[in-house]
Amino acid sequence: MKFKIFLLACIFLSPWIPSNLALAFVHINSVKPHLPVSPESPTITFQWNGEAPPLGDKSEVLDGVYAYASDSQMMEALLFEAMSKWNSVETSYLNFEVGINGGAVIDAEDEIYAIVVETQDSKAVAAAALPNFVSSDKGDSPFKQSGRIIFDCDISIASTKVSAKSLLNTITHELGHCVGLGHPHSNYHSIMSYANIGEHGELGLDDKAGITFLYPEPSESQKVKYMTTCGSLGAANANNPSAAFVLLVPLLGFLFMRIKKRTG
Repeated sequence: MKFKIFLLACIFLSPWIPSNLALAFVHINSVKPHLPVSPESPTITFQWNGEAPPLGDKSEVLDGVYAYASDSQMMEALLFEAMSKWNSVETSYLNFEVGINGGAVIDAEDEIYAIVVETQDSKAVAAAALPNFVSSDKGDSPFKQSGRIIFDCDISIASTKVSAKSLLNTITHELGHCVGLGHPHSNYHSIMSYANIGEHGELGLDDKAGITFLYPEPSESQKVKYMTTCGSLGAANANNPSAAFVLLVPLLGFLFMRIKKRTG
């Protein structure tokens, strides 16, 4: 009876354990799609259409260096900054770059990674990333035929006025979808979490673990340990054993109760 009470307590109390103890990253799909890169060829170059939304509060980001810059200059700086956050993860080899292409468009099949500032149908949408790894027209493209490679990822950004800080956070988040990461629900410190969008533009431990899992730097990635992935959820940060404890205690309690019942 005591073990049944213990088991129920573990199950019901685990959701209330502080979220920073349960770190996890989520893939955008259970097949764990990834960009067509390698340690030898690590770069994905986005083509930006050169447009920018009206940007406010420019002095609040990048130490105020772009406080009096034009919207286009600020936009370019925000793109570089957002990409640098992902590029700076030492345990991952993935590298983002950006170039200007006035003809860049949103096209899920053209195998061009585009960032387009445009009018959105909904005023509630600030930006949206469109990672594509399932093609409706595979043709001769080996990337499209794979079913696991993100051969195209366009980011559409609304042309409505927004604060520079908010847009920086949003771009960083949308780039995470192009990395191959989804929305975790267990860690509010993640840039990929719904609850964290707009709070700060820094990557959390689970974001860094996610990009490392998909694009591990050979010389550094062994420093990062992972618990076994389950479905599309990949738990990270084994330096924090509390995360494993949160997941394992209910299971161990259940198994112990089964063993006791058999031997009792």
